[in-house]
Amino acid sequence: DALSEPIARYQAAIGHDPDHPLCARNLTPARPIGCWSVRLKRGGFHVNHIHPQGWISSAFYVSVPAEVEDVESRSGWIKFGEPLHPTPECDARRSIQPRPGRLVLFPSYLWHGTRPLLGDAPRLTIAFDAVPVDVATGASL
Repeated sequence: DALSEPIARYQAAIGHDPDHPLCARNLTPARPIGCWSVRLKRGGFHVNHIHPQGWISSAFYVSVPAEVEDVESRSGWIKFGEPLHPTPECDARRSIQPRPGRLVLFPSYLWHGTRPLLGDAPRLTIAFDAVPVDVATGASL
């Protein structure tokens, strides 16, 4: 399937470390457990959140408005590391510019949200969460 290869590459990149909260579960292939789409319009954004049921989360950009090219405003960009509630010295640590066809994979426990969309054209994404599976039974681990 179209998601197996990028998920496998991500798993290979993070490796296995029994003492790390993400890498400790990296023992078997992962598979998506849920998928949804999001259409943001002018002024729309995602509040900062995590995915407690997931292990790896994602954002696949189907279409984005021209305003995402502005590296100063970062309109519609996904941001990481900023908690939901104001926390001193906990601003977003990293932002990624959306591009059509780009798939962003990240730990589900990582706080993420988006910057407000400034343009009139919508930003369309497809997202999923993935978890490791038991190779023998196919059950989520």
